[in-house]
Amino acid sequence: MHAISLRSNRDFERCAREERVDCISHKSYYFDMRMTLSIPDVVAHRFQAAVPARQRSRLVTRLLEHELSERDNSLAAACRAANRDRALTREIDEWQAFDDGIEE
Repeated sequence: MHAISLRSNRDFERCAREERVDCISHKSYYFDMRMTLSIPDVVAHRFQAAVPARQRSRLVTRLLEHELSERDNSLAAACRAANRDRALTREIDEWQAFDDGIEE
C-alpha cells in the first residue's frame, strides 16, 4: 500500500469517488457547499446588478459570517447576564443540592 498526498479538492474527490483508503492529506481542506436560498425578486435583481458574478458567493459568505458572529455575541451576552443573576444562581444551587437518591 502506498499513500498519496492530496494537493487539491479535486484529488480528494477523486480518491473519495474511487473509495480509496490509501489517500492521506497533510493539509486541511475546506469544501464549499452549494445552497439554494429564496430571496425576493427585487432584492435578487438588485444583488445581481450591484455585485459581479464572481464576487457574489464571497459577499454572501462575509455577510453570513458577520450575522452569525453578531448572534453568537448576543447569545454569549445573554449567558453572561444569566450567570450574574443571583436569584437564578441560588435556584440552580438548590436544584443541584437536591438528593433524590438516584445514582447518576
